[in-house]
Amino acid sequence: MADPLSNHQGQGVAVTIGHHPLIIHGDNRALAAVTPAFARLPRLERAAGSMPLHGHLQVALRPEGDERWRNWPRGSHRCGQGFLAVVHHDPFAVELHQPAADAAMEFQLSEAALNSGEHRAQPAHHALAAWLAQRGALMVHAGAVEVDGRALLLVGRGGSGKSTTALACAQAGFGFLGDDLCVVEPADPAMGEPARVHAIYGTAKLCADSQERLSAENWPRLGVTPRGKWAVTLPDHLSVAPSAALAAIVLVRPGAPSGRAQQAPVLPLSAMEALSGLASTALPVANGSVTPSQWLRTMAALLREVPVFSLELSWDLPAVADRLRSILDGR
Repeated sequence: MADPLSNHQGQGVAVTIGHHPLIIHGDNRALAAVTPAFARLPRLERAAGSMPLHGHLQVALRPEGDERWRNWPRGSHRCGQGFLAVVHHDPFAVELHQPAADAAMEFQLSEAALNSGEHRAQPAHHALAAWLAQRGALMVHAGAVEVDGRALLLVGRGGSGKSTTALACAQAGFGFLGDDLCVVEPADPAMGEPARVHAIYGTAKLCADSQERLSAENWPRLGVTPRGKWAVTLPDHLSVAPSAALAAIVLVRPGAPSGRAQQAPVLPLSAMEALSGLASTALPVANGSVTPSQWLRTMAALLREVPVFSLELSWDLPAVADRLRSILDGR
């Protein structure tokens, strides 16, 4: 088939996800919609042409939807030679990834998608997950925070409290690595590198209760998600950590409404218990961005490298942050 991706043209920005350079090009309005999500990532100083193994993400406004994809069913489609197309409906948008030396990606937005909190908070995350997987990095459905360069990966099903917990920790002085999506890389013994967690978006998606508990009603808003959550960017007074060494994984679960987090013990988990809990991180597998073997291989490597704990959450957010800090402190 003919190359479905656009040439890399237009204005843009250059950032890094961990040590992976990403060049974002596109139409002015499309760029204005998606770049706030990447605003807290480190900027690249070198000229784009001198960067090895960089990815190109072209963003484009398609008010009526690109005719090549308009009638495709919603979901992920593999089209040969590793090419991935992810079609969204209501609102219409398309993510494209084509494996190549220059890692070509495209994110097409309809007029409605341009204002969607879902697409503005996590733009092109399926295409980016496929690109990162080619480089040994795995995007996971998880939150993460760090203290002094050591990260905790927060794992739980949707609605378990990952976003609120990550942001409560950020308000308590932790570095924020993500509330819903982040990137993990296993250790590289040959290079003496530990497993790491990388930030990808400086955004969050909050329900009304969480906004009130976090006093986040005035945080910069990007739009509303299909589930009625507000997509927001993190205010400047909260720190976003671009990357940190993974110290532990914490499986979080909601507790009783009146429960107090300081009374809930931090429980160590066996590898089998942990692997079962980590199934909730496999969103990129379900959406076709990475293969099941890539996910399983990465999770198994992480379980060999770091301990896994379980923690029951509550609305006593300072106590939750203290319990998580105790894991990093070895208490």
